[in-house]
Amino acid sequence: MRTLKIFVVLLLAVAGLAGCGLLGQDSGPSEDEQIQKILDENAMFTVFLDSEATEAQRRDVEAFLRALPGFTGLTFTDHDGAYEKFKQVFSAPPDSTLPIGPEALPESFEVRMTDIAAVRKVRDEGVVKNLPGVRDVVVACTTVQECREKYSPRPTAPPS
Repeated sequence: MRTLKIFVVLLLAVAGLAGCGLLGQDSGPSEDEQIQKILDENAMFTVFLDSEATEAQRRDVEAFLRALPGFTGLTFTDHDGAYEKFKQVFSAPPDSTLPIGPEALPESFEVRMTDIAAVRKVRDEGVVKNLPGVRDVVVACTTVQECREKYSPRPTAPPS
């Protein structure tokens, strides 16, 4: 009788797990689907301006970015803002001074897009990088495979 009770409890537990989707193929989105969703939700790239970029060039770059298909917003970071970010990332003890000042860091636009396909199109066309006043365009990764290649740990050789 005791064995029958254990069997029934186990049967109910397995049925409950199957009903919740914890067993089998329908256990939710795959890892690749989850990564793709994160890429789409965080679709953005950064445009760094030349240190010699004029105010007119900065305005022209901003207008061009706002006109891109898939554009949803942007944030401009001036030299002082870049310096504050730099200090946060590369914090030093309070009594030390950083060897650079705000003017050494480039101004930039962080551009948000509707999805990662719009970012990929901007990157692949290369038009933004060739605008007067632009130093560089930085895109982290635009596909699951690119992200895996770029951010997966690389095996290291054992010490000899």
